Amino acid sequence: MDRPDPPQCQDRVDEYLDRVRALPTDSVAGAFAEPTPQDRADPYDAFAETFIADAPLEGPLAEFDLAVKENIAVGGVTTTCGTDCFEWTPDVDAVAVERLRAAGAAVVGTTDMDPFAFGTTGESGARGRTENPAVEGYVPGGSSSGSAAAVAGGVVDAALGTDTAGSVRIPASFSGVVGFKPTYGLVPTDGVVPLSPSNDHVGILADDVATAATVLEAVAGREATRPDSLTAPTRLSFVEDLERLPSGLRLGVASEFMAAAAPAVEAEIETALTACVTELDAEVGAVTFPEAEAAVDANDAQTVVEFAALLEHGYLLGNGQRADLRAALRRANRRTDSLPDRVASLIEAGRELHSRAPDAYGRTWDARRRAIRRQQALFTEADVLAMPTTPIPAPSFGAVPGEGGPSVLDTVENTAPFNATGAPAVSIPCGQVAGRPVGLQLVGPPGADGFLLRVAESVERVLDSY
Repeated sequence: MDRPDPPQCQDRVDEYLDRVRALPTDSVAGAFAEPTPQDRADPYDAFAETFIADAPLEGPLAEFDLAVKENIAVGGVTTTCGTDCFEWTPDVDAVAVERLRAAGAAVVGTTDMDPFAFGTTGESGARGRTENPAVEGYVPGGSSSGSAAAVAGGVVDAALGTDTAGSVRIPASFSGVVGFKPTYGLVPTDGVVPLSPSNDHVGILADDVATAATVLEAVAGREATRPDSLTAPTRLSFVEDLERLPSGLRLGVASEFMAAAAPAVEAEIETALTACVTELDAEVGAVTFPEAEAAVDANDAQTVVEFAALLEHGYLLGNGQRADLRAALRRANRRTDSLPDRVASLIEAGRELHSRAPDAYGRTWDARRRAIRRQQALFTEADVLAMPTTPIPAPSFGAVPGEGGPSVLDTVENTAPFNATGAPAVSIPCGQVAGRPVGLQLVGPPGADGFLLRVAESVERVLDSY
């Protein structure tokens, strides 16, 4: 077929523009009234904004105070995503926030974060660092640092965070709380400022597994206005599932993840697994996940490429964003010089990587598919995978990345593979090393969120008794 000559092509473009500009905008009123500003104690510098966002409904969360990470829209509340260059005041709540309020929760604030969710320590946000309530002088973990600190400090009952490479589970591990990342797509991301849409998950931080399950039950399920969400299940029951104890449980321990851990962290995990064998009559066996390192690299490269494209254009093709959010991203793209050097350099690297090697992004997907196939095979050998959430306990402020200290990639090597595969994963507190919390990560098959929570709650009870 011959290509149309330039005049014909221009006429066709003009025709498309006329038709597109005539399309109606997605302007809807929020389901609930805008929040009312309200002062709140913030001893750990966990909050970006404090307010009260009530809903005139009773429900399973009616007695809960919840916070949400600052990159999750609360209608009428300005978010900066932890930066000096981004500003967005959404008209309506994110779908997850709307569901919290519909379940009766009081949303009491947005929480601090690493800039644009690039970070794992919680110390690089524009408002300054967030403190770790569990251990003074050490990072709370990020990028959902404020959400973890607010829960660990007893300021809220639970909080939403986002997890692109571990940003819910890492702060859960470092701050000594539960952090649950659901199966990819189970919780809608509509109204969430994206970092890497193919890796982003909305997750939950809570004091215990039962609370996390209660919150998940309120926010999970398909979102009718997003075609990419329609394959997700409708609302599910997670809390009731906790009462059905798992039997004949097979725990698979991948040698790659254990080998990455500091010896003292590995010892805490082994003690926990031994307790599970005794108390749950579980079987523990070794498995291997040789694609894990490649999955981390794929996740890292996809994140910088996807976010650079988002800033440049305000959207990714095939993944629509709200009009006002698109504009806010494009404005921020002109002001990235105010970002921390590390974040600015990552964004520039994403631009350059895609420009100089267009096939690189495609190769990351090849690596992800290979990791997913390996994961499928692992779940024929084990019901749940078990490992340290992070190879190290919380480092001190300024140690990441530092001279001779751990790198950011070191902190995500046990968590990022399961963003690449989309599997549900949960971190639960599992002892301490030199007074700093250790997290045990359990990973289940995609879609088996209820089963994973049931296992996690059983393991949690065993660990609480030791």
